[in-house]
Amino acid sequence: MSILTSQMIKERLDLDDDSLDRKLIISPILENTQLNGASIDLRLGTEFKVSIPTRSPLIGIVDEPMEQFFQSTFRSFGENFILHPNQLVLVNTFEYIKIPNDLVGMISTRSSLNRLGLNVTSIIHPGYAGTLTLQLENNGVNAINLTCGMRLIQLVLFASEPVPQSYISNSVSKYISNTSPILSQINRDSDLKILKKFNQ
Repeated sequence: MSILTSQMIKERLDLDDDSLDRKLIISPILENTQLNGASIDLRLGTEFKVSIPTRSPLIGIVDEPMEQFFQSTFRSFGENFILHPNQLVLVNTFEYIKIPNDLVGMISTRSSLNRLGLNVTSIIHPGYAGTLTLQLENNGVNAINLTCGMRLIQLVLFASEPVPQSYISNSVSKYISNTSPILSQINRDSDLKILKKFNQ
C-alpha cells in the first residue's frame, strides 16, 4: 500500500460526481492548511460521551447497557473541553467523511497534542461513511484544555486494491453512518455467541 500525498488527497476530494466510486468526501474543510505533506487534519466535534464510575465492577463483555458507563455532554463551536488525566472520552469529528473502497485511513494525534499526553489512534475501513468516533485518552499527569473545532488528529490515507464489499454494506459492520459518538458495540461480536456455548 502507498500513502497518498496532500496533492493526491486534494485530487480525490476534487473528483466530480461521475467518479463517486473513487471520490473522497471530507466536509467541511475550513482551511487549506488542514492539508499537510501526506495527511489531512480533522477537527474536534461538539458532542462528548464521558466515562463515569458506576456501581458495576466491570465494563466490556457484560449484560448491562453501555450507556450507564457514560454521560453525554455538549459544547459550542469554540468552547473549551477539559480532558483530565486517565480519563476516557468519546467525541465525534467535526467533519463528515466518506472513504472510497480503494482507500484505507489511519488516524493519529497531531504531534503538538501528543506531546501534551493526548492519545488518539484508529483505522478507517474502505467504504466507511459518517463522522468518526474518537477515543480521547489523557496519558499525562495534567488536565488538557481542548477547544471544539480545533485541529485534533491527522488522517493518513493508503491506496489499496478495491475491496469487494464496502464497510457500510457489510452485515457485520457495527458503526455505520454515525453523526454522533457511538459507544462500544463489543457485545454484538458474533464470536461471543459461539464462546458462550462453551460455558453452557
